Amino acid sequence: MASQVENRFKVRRENWLEDHPKFKEIQAYGYYDGRGSLARAVMAVYLDLCESKHWFGVRLHPCESIKIAYITGKRTKKSTMEVVVPLTVDTALTTEEIQNILQEVTHCELESKDEGCETFKVTIGFCEADSTVVYYDFFQGLVPPDPPDEEREEEVKPKWKRTRHMKAKSS
Repeated sequence: MASQVENRFKVRRENWLEDHPKFKEIQAYGYYDGRGSLARAVMAVYLDLCESKHWFGVRLHPCESIKIAYITGKRTKKSTMEVVVPLTVDTALTTEEIQNILQEVTHCELESKDEGCETFKVTIGFCEADSTVVYYDFFQGLVPPDPPDEEREEEVKPKWKRTRHMKAKSS
C-alpha cells in the first residue's frame, strides 16, 4: 500500500512539468486556461533564466491588465532588475500590441515597487515548442545608439584590394 502512495507522488518524466511548484503558480493566476502552450512557454523561459542563464532573484509576477505573467530577475548580483515577458513563438504581435505590453508591464512593475527595476526596457522571450527561447529587447520610444569606440574606428580603415594585371598572351 505504501508503495502505491509513493508512486503517486513520484516525479516521472511524463509529469515533472505539471507538478513543478512554479508551474502550479503560473496556472493559479488563471490566465492560461485553454492556453497550455503559453503556460509552458512561461515555465520554459523561467527555467531558462534560472538554470541556463543563471540569473539571480528570478520571480514570477502577474499582470492583471493584459492577463499575462512576466518574470523579473538580475543577470548578475550587482546588475539592475530586468523584466522578461514570455510568449510563444507563434504569437502574432502588431507594433501597437508590443507597445501595449511594454506600457502595461511597466505599469504593473511600478505598482509592485520591485526594488532596482528599470522598466524602460522590456525583454520578450519567444519560446518554441522544443523549449528554444529567443530574447528580444524592446524600449519605450527611441534609444540613441552607443557612441563608437575610438579604438574600433582606427581598426576599420579601408583596405585597398590588390588586383593582378595579367598580360595578354599573343598567339
